[in-house]
Amino acid sequence: MSVLTIIAALALGAGALMGLGALFAPGWAQGVVRLVPDPDPARPGGYSEFRATYGGLLFMVHMTALVILLKVGGFYSLFAIMPVAAGWFGAGLGRSLSLLLDTKENRAAGMIPVWIPLELALALAIACPVLHIG
Repeated sequence: MSVLTIIAALALGAGALMGLGALFAPGWAQGVVRLVPDPDPARPGGYSEFRATYGGLLFMVHMTALVILLKVGGFYSLFAIMPVAAGWFGAGLGRSLSLLLDTKENRAAGMIPVWIPLELALALAIACPVLHIG
């Protein structure tokens, strides 16, 4: 197994762990993304969204790509890892735009300057095996 595949596997594992954390500790996910469930008692279900989107979805997408990377490997694993890498790149892009365009709505940069390089680093780390083809 190459060093680049190991880097990608570690990054996918980190994404899966974030998802697992949100799946079993939705309060933690709520604090990370700084969103709150709808306080309207007629519209319950905010924690369900944290568990589903930030938990189960994030966990399963990363674990599926990790299993394909490690079990299938080679050229075909790129079809599993590149959408995940692109997703992290898109998150970094969206957060960068928010930092530039949403200054009034964000009130303060907060953790945005920390998350941008983290998301871009995860994107690059997950995409590492693409360098094998060139």
